[in-house]
Order: sequence, then structure tokens, then C-alpha cells
Amino acid sequence: MVDKLLKEYCDKIDIAITDVQLQKFRQYYDMLIEKNKVMNLTAITDSKDVVIKHFIDSIYLMKYMDLQNKNIMDVGTGAGFPGIPLAIMNSNCNFVLLDSLNKRINFLCEVCDACELDHVELVHSRAEDGARDEQYREKFDVVVSRAVANMSTLLEYCTPYCKVGGFFVSYKTGHSDEEISNAATAEKILGCSQLENYDFILPDTDIERRFAVYKKTKKVSKKYPRQAGKPKKEPL
Repeated sequence: MVDKLLKEYCDKIDIAITDVQLQKFRQYYDMLIEKNKVMNLTAITDSKDVVIKHFIDSIYLMKYMDLQNKNIMDVGTGAGFPGIPLAIMNSNCNFVLLDSLNKRINFLCEVCDACELDHVELVHSRAEDGARDEQYREKFDVVVSRAVANMSTLLEYCTPYCKVGGFFVSYKTGHSDEEISNAATAEKILGCSQLENYDFILPDTDIERRFAVYKKTKKVSKKYPRQAGKPKKEPL
């Protein structure tokens, strides 16, 4: 059921998907629903809703950005969105998925083993702490996040992971103009500039979505991100 639905919606949005990829999405879905019985991973469990609101929403970025052979970081991956769907679709990329809750990371380790996603690294860390690790700081071509935080906070979490010349993509609702406008100060401080908003509607819904894309133009001062908790409590 899940694989048939996903194939149908990939055809609708003109994204090619293979039988092997569909099988991996089905495995991921089954594991997500099973683990969700004992651990709060997602409020969305209906198969059609998961396909549209999690899987399609995650991979829609491929319509707007060439991800081929990129190093990609997913900050605050949660139950693996958008990182796991993007990794299933892009086996020639290297992915690092970071989350602050070790139980979620352990679950994603099981998913990566079952789905043979050996190009995915999983990191248990707060975003602020991981960004101070030289192994990850300013190392990624593309940083993505579907985390629930305002844009100023997300920029402080995520741009330190971007290479100069790399991109940060925030998955947002279609109604985020004010939030983006309010992040102008953070943009300047963190050495990035907004390039584009890509607006779209999830298929068979009236749900408006947006990719807010920023380009990293210069190195970030070593004082950013600030200590854990501060970017959320006191946005730039």
C-alpha cells in the first residue's frame, strides 16, 4: 500500500523512484509505525498521510535543488525527516543526521541497518554543540532542517555547519514571510543571505509549504552558535 501510494505521488510531482527505493520506504514506514507504539515519533500514522506529509514533503526539495554527490546535514532530524527519505533517494550523497534525543538516534540506526543506508551517519548531539565540533563545522554543501523553531534560531543552529558557498534549506509552511523578514539581523551576523523561497502545495491537499533557501557567504564567527539553549531563548 505505502509503496503504491508513494509511486503514485512521485509520478504526480515528476520525481523518478525505483522499486528498490520504494521497498526501502515501505520498510521505513513499517518500522516507524511499529516504534511509534512505544515511543512518540510522529502524530501522523495513516499511510496516505505519512506518504504525503512526511515522505513527499521531504523529497520535494529534489525538484528545486541538485543534491547529486553532496555532503548533506539534517539538523534536528527527529524521526528522520527529511534526512532518511532524501538518503533513500540519493545514495551517491553522504548524509549526517543529528538529533538531541538518543532514543531517536537509536531508532534511526535500526532504520539505516534495515534499509542498508550505509551512506548515513547518525549523531547524538544538540545542534549548538555539534556545530562546535571541527568534524562537522562548515563541512557541508547543503544543510536541511524541518525542525520547529523560528528562522533566526534555525539560522544560528544550521549555518555554522554550512561550507562557505553552501546552502541552508529550511522546510517551512507557506506563511512564513514575517518570520523570514525578522531573521534579517541573524542573516547578517551569521554570514548568509536569503536566495529564494520555493513555494508549493503538497499533492491532494491544500497544505502550503515553502523551502527558504540561504547561501553561506562567509565564515561564521566562532562565538556562534551560542551556548545550548540561548539561540531559542534569545534569537538574534
